[in-house]
Amino acid sequence: MRSLRLLALLAMIPVWLASQAFAQGPTITAVNVKDTGCYYKVGVTTNPCNIAPGMTLIIVGSNFGKTPGGVGLCDCPAMTILKWSPTRVSGIVNSATPNSSLVLETVGGGFSNLIPYAALAPVITSIVVGNCTYVPNESAALCLITPGTQVTINGSYFGPGTNGGSVSLCDCAAPTIDSWDPDWLASPSPFNNQIVITANVAVCGSTIHVFVDMMTSNFVPYTAC
Repeated sequence: MRSLRLLALLAMIPVWLASQAFAQGPTITAVNVKDTGCYYKVGVTTNPCNIAPGMTLIIVGSNFGKTPGGVGLCDCPAMTILKWSPTRVSGIVNSATPNSSLVLETVGGGFSNLIPYAALAPVITSIVVGNCTYVPNESAALCLITPGTQVTINGSYFGPGTNGGSVSLCDCAAPTIDSWDPDWLASPSPFNNQIVITANVAVCGSTIHVFVDMMTSNFVPYTAC
């Protein structure tokens, strides 16, 4: 009789272990930002990693499950998952916002611990208007922008623009966005991002800037006179 009870108890162990793993839920122990080499280890690292759209993250932990769930960094489009295993997830960031945290959700609806990070604002590296190229803090002459002028904005951390991205040339009617990072789906990247706009209104002495994920880029001057 004792042997039968022992066998019954042994048979229950796998079920108990599975229930314990489910009860514990997913746990993130470390996050690696592949583009910068930043490594955040829970309970060890003090400063959070800088994160921006286009960056590739590797998330390490336990109880993630075999079926892909999701990874969010804000109330915005989730990370694009590249690989998913019970202990390791990799993916590409689509959006990041200030004062937010990274969280992993399993397909069963379990949420991990929150991982802090620092969101990087968009950066304009140059604007191109016809034959004029203006590089901030380098070019001497400003580019001329008038209503109807098409402007190409080059920079970093623009992302796909799906979280309320916009462009401003003044305190006036917004320009028409002709394209926003058109290569994002095929080749997402934190760098070499591009936005093309057509000005509806331009003001002499004003600036052009990009607003995305609740953050504003540097302000780039132009002339309309």
